[in-house]
Amino acid sequence: MAKVHGRMGLKALKIAVGSCAAITLAELFGLEYATSAGIVTLLTVQNTKMDTIRLALDRFFSFILSVCLIAVCFHLPGIGWVNYGIYLLLMVTACYVMDWQNTISVNAVMGTHFMVSGNYSPAFVLEEFLMIAVGTGFALLMNWKMPDHGRRIREDIHQVENDMQRVLLALAGYLRGEHGGEEVWDRLDRMETYLHEGLERAHEHAHNTLREEDRYYADYLEMRLQQCGQLQLMKARMRRVARMPSQAEIISCSLENLVHYMHEQDIPEQQMEELQRLFKRMQQEALPVSREEFENRAILYHVMMDLEEFLLIKKHFLEINGQRPKQLQ
Repeated sequence: MAKVHGRMGLKALKIAVGSCAAITLAELFGLEYATSAGIVTLLTVQNTKMDTIRLALDRFFSFILSVCLIAVCFHLPGIGWVNYGIYLLLMVTACYVMDWQNTISVNAVMGTHFMVSGNYSPAFVLEEFLMIAVGTGFALLMNWKMPDHGRRIREDIHQVENDMQRVLLALAGYLRGEHGGEEVWDRLDRMETYLHEGLERAHEHAHNTLREEDRYYADYLEMRLQQCGQLQLMKARMRRVARMPSQAEIISCSLENLVHYMHEQDIPEQQMEELQRLFKRMQQEALPVSREEFENRAILYHVMMDLEEFLLIKKHFLEINGQRPKQLQ
């Protein structure tokens, strides 16, 4: 919570400093609506550098659209505020179509400048453009230097690998009946929560550095989150087993063996081959003698299928992304 408040406080400081600087520069330029440059800065500062750049580009494209609409709507016969209403209708609709919703408020204010001044000359259009350029420029400047979370994300990756090892060991113990499931389920849920937080940090880091290699962190944690989803499926199936059959020991040993191959660059080829041998071994087991045993063994077979998907997720990640980029090592 303290970190969230600190981040909000830093953003508020950036907005305050950037807005004041934008107004000051706009006044130096002699712009008629200099204070609006500060509002543009306020509305353009986003949580990440990438989001700020995207919004800045949207502002300039929507500015061109708005000027064209103003040139048409404000020269229609009728009362000024009616023309303004027509402009708003067309501008807002176009912004939603183009996914420029965040630019609507500034475009609306710009429309009032034209309506109140009654000035539609190229010089006034240039003045409005400078107002937006100054406000947007200071927003970009305020977000140009952002915190580097690379070290924290590498710690997240290490922590997630350790947590996943503990969860696999706990699941193996549960299949053996060594302990109840509540501790296992809680540990798995905590790991999933931690993964969501780490993935959010990784996305924010990639959007702030703008380096292609930093997307690796987000892709890696996304892969681990998908694996966590498979573990949640395994958990749900295990809870439905009324009595663990003898085949549960096979899966338990497989989970314990998998613990040693949870590191970032471990390729799961050998583990997948071992799992295929376990499938064949399960198929060669004697047929169940009761309905309950049949249902329990069927559930465990599905658990093994979930485990296979768990390994495939890691394999596909390594096929697409390969090793960690040298710049991040």
